[in-house]
Amino acid sequence: MTSLPKIVFIGSGNVATHLASALVAAAKGCVARIVSPNYSHAAALAERVGAVASADIADIDTDADYVVICTADDAIAQVAAAMPRLTHGLLVHTSGSVDMSVLTPGSDRVAVMYPLQTFSRDVDVNVAEVPFFTEASDDASLRDVDALAAMMSQTIIHADSDRRRVLHVAAVLACNFTSYMLNCAEQVLGSEQLPLRLLKPLVQTTIDKCFDVGPERAQTGPARRGDTEVVKHHLAMLSDPEMREIYRTISQAIMRHFNLDNSQRFT
Repeated sequence: MTSLPKIVFIGSGNVATHLASALVAAAKGCVARIVSPNYSHAAALAERVGAVASADIADIDTDADYVVICTADDAIAQVAAAMPRLTHGLLVHTSGSVDMSVLTPGSDRVAVMYPLQTFSRDVDVNVAEVPFFTEASDDASLRDVDALAAMMSQTIIHADSDRRRVLHVAAVLACNFTSYMLNCAEQVLGSEQLPLRLLKPLVQTTIDKCFDVGPERAQTGPARRGDTEVVKHHLAMLSDPEMREIYRTISQAIMRHFNLDNSQRFT
């Protein structure tokens, strides 16, 4: 491999945007091509990182050192099967939940590079602080995918498919479910024309406490105290049946976790 690797991205969404931008910041000119069926998106990202855009997967540079698939999880296998086979390069996907073996139709050398972070195209992320979890088909490929990740991140950890799936489940619980709960909170606040930003100091302090002293010690609230009267009052206030059920289920789980015997009193 030359000192400046030749990198191709398949996909032009949130993950591709942040990773390609981070790689170019580390080594200008290393991203050669952006391939996406949505040509306008591919062209926008290609212009941003100084690459060539294409909507045709047949245009992939088969002599690339790295081809990085950043698509929806259920499309990765289809992309690997449809692309021209690489001559020597490493074929990589970035998913936390997809097995590495789905890449083998596209290359003899395959790897995973999973960044444990939520990405939105127009929200800045310091990729250097994002942990990357890597796996590869052989020792040389593992060294190569680690080198690619190290161009962006200060933290590279080896993790096979089973470990990545555990990480992914934990990430959904900690990140995606938190976002949904804030969505629920925003709806409740909206009934009184109150903005979500009022909760920001509370949420930030809660997150800091969870990482400083652990979520067990950081847990507060009526369910933690076993205050069933407050819980029942809150349930009566929630008009949305789905939101009410979420509140009930989580309150019961908190009470059971802390060995309180009140969890059935508001069923």
